[in-house]
Amino acid sequence: MRRKEDARRWLQFTKEDLEAATVMEEKGYRRIAVFLLQQAVEKSLKAVVIILGLEGKVGKFKTHDIGHLVDVLIEEDVPMPPDVLNSPSLTRYAFTTRYPDDYVPVSEEEYEEAYEVAGKVYEWAKGIVEEHS
Repeated sequence: MRRKEDARRWLQFTKEDLEAATVMEEKGYRRIAVFLLQQAVEKSLKAVVIILGLEGKVGKFKTHDIGHLVDVLIEEDVPMPPDVLNSPSLTRYAFTTRYPDDYVPVSEEEYEEAYEVAGKVYEWAKGIVEEHS
C-alpha cells in the first residue's frame, strides 16, 4: 500500500513541476523552466522505480542522472517508449541551468522539445503506476 501512495506522491510533484515549467516559460524564465522539466522526468521515473519495487537497484535514490534511472528500468526489462529512452538528454538541465558558472542558454526550440518529452514521460509513468495500483 505504501508503495502506491509514494509513487502517486512522486507523480503529483511531477505534475506540479510541469505546470510550474509552463508558468516560468511564460514569464521568460526558460532557464528555470527546463530545470523543472528535468525534475519532472526524474520524478516520473522514480515513481515507476517505486511502484515496481526497484529502489534498491538504483543505488543513491537522490540521483539526478536520468540515464541511470532508465538503465535500471532497461535492466529489469521494463518496456519503454522512445521518449522515455531518449529522456536522459534532459539530465544536462539539472546542472547547466542552475548555477551561473555552468549556465548554457536554452533556446525556445530546446524548451519545447524538453516539455514534450517530459509530458510524454509523465503520461507513460502515470500509466505504469495506475496499472500496478
